[in-house]
Amino acid sequence: MEAWLRRFISATEVPVRAGPPPVSRAAFDQAVREALTHWRDPGSFAAGALMRSRLAADLDEPVEELRTLVRGAVDDLAQDPRGVRAREALTAGYFSGAPTQEAAARRLGLPYGTYRRHLRQGLDLLCEALWQWELDGPGKAP
Repeated sequence: MEAWLRRFISATEVPVRAGPPPVSRAAFDQAVREALTHWRDPGSFAAGALMRSRLAADLDEPVEELRTLVRGAVDDLAQDPRGVRAREALTAGYFSGAPTQEAAARRLGLPYGTYRRHLRQGLDLLCEALWQWELDGPGKAP
């Protein structure tokens, strides 16, 4: 019975992913926001906390591949109808080169408060998708 129990316990262990130890969800979300804030500055992006996440651990070219992964996750938000405006807000605010959030709102033709609501929703959806990848690996569907 003891031998069977040892085999049973060892057979149900979940393999641990390689890479840095996991961080808290709050720290991870902050790292995603920081990465977006420093999107247009490759040096600051490369020095950010997201580069020390498990997402970047197994990448051959971590900076470029992580940027591609984040950009792809933002683009994937548009696959869900509630994510279309969120993707537009993230793109206008972080990727398009708008100097301020007010300018990004004007670029989208939205009142500033509406833009901020869409941006907040986009950040929440993006952080959730990337968090799932952080836990399960980017090869899994978020």
